[in-house]
Amino acid sequence: MAKKKEVKNLDQIKKLNKVYFDLKMKHASLALKETHKLSETRRDIARIKTQINQEKRVLGND
Repeated sequence: MAKKKEVKNLDQIKKLNKVYFDLKMKHASLALKETHKLSETRRDIARIKTQINQEKRVLGND
């Protein structure tokens, strides 16, 4: 069960990384009006990575 959750989290990270990249490109071309989305997306990625690391520590897979 832990593997499924980890795969799901990794899929979410991949998706968020793509979103973050797209936002950065829009921001660089001055087309992004909602610049707060950059930091929100970056924080979402960090939250998922933190969750993965905490689960690894709990399971002892460090």
